[in-house]
Amino acid sequence: MEDLLLKCDVHREEKLKMFCQDHRQVCCTDCVILNHRQFTNVSLISESVKNLSLDMQRLSNNLQTIDDELNEFRSKQEASIQSLEVSCTQKLQEVQELRKKINACLKALENTTLNVLGDIRTTLQTSLKKDVDNSSRLKDDLQTLSKAVNGLCHKSKKEIEFIANRKCLDKIQEIQSYLKENIVKVQSSLKFQANTDIEQYLSKQSSLGWIVEMARS
Repeated sequence: MEDLLLKCDVHREEKLKMFCQDHRQVCCTDCVILNHRQFTNVSLISESVKNLSLDMQRLSNNLQTIDDELNEFRSKQEASIQSLEVSCTQKLQEVQELRKKINACLKALENTTLNVLGDIRTTLQTSLKKDVDNSSRLKDDLQTLSKAVNGLCHKSKKEIEFIANRKCLDKIQEIQSYLKENIVKVQSSLKFQANTDIEQYLSKQSSLGWIVEMARS
C-alpha cells in the first residue's frame, strides 16, 4: 500500500517527493520539471509535513461517504436501464398492434418508426451504460485508496499520510465533480403517440407515430 501511495500517477516509475503549494499537488521530480518549474512554492514533502497534523479517520469517513453516494448513483442508473428496456418492449407491442389495423403501406412506415425507437433506445442505453461504467471505475479507485488509508490508521509516517491525504482529497473532488456534472437521470419511459388519422392519410404520412421520452420519478 505504501508503494501504491508513493507512486506518481503520471510517471509510474517515479516516487512522490515534492509538494507544490501553488497547485496543492504532490509530485515527483519529473512532474516538477514539466509542470511546476516556474513556481517558487515547491518543497520536499518531508519539509511540508513537519508541522502538519492530518485527521486520517475523518479522511476515511469522507471516503466512505463518497463511496455511498457513488453506489446510490450507479444503482439508480442501472434501474433506469431496466426501466428503459421494459418501456421499449411495451411501446414495441403498441406499434405492432397498430400495424395490424392499417393497409399494405404499413410495413414501410413500421420500419421507419421502429428505427426511430431503436435509435432512441441505443442513445439512452449508451448514456446510462457510460455512467455505470464510469461510476464502477471511480468506485474501484476509491476502494483502492480506502484500503491504503485504513492500512495507515495506526502508523505515524507523516509523509505517507500526507500523500494519502492529497490523493484521497483529489479523488473525492474528482468524484464530487463527476456526480455534480452527471445528475441522476430520472427513470424514463417512452411514449408512443399514435397518429389517429393514419388510416385516412396513410400515403401522406412519414411514420406510424412519434416516440417521446417521458420522465417519471
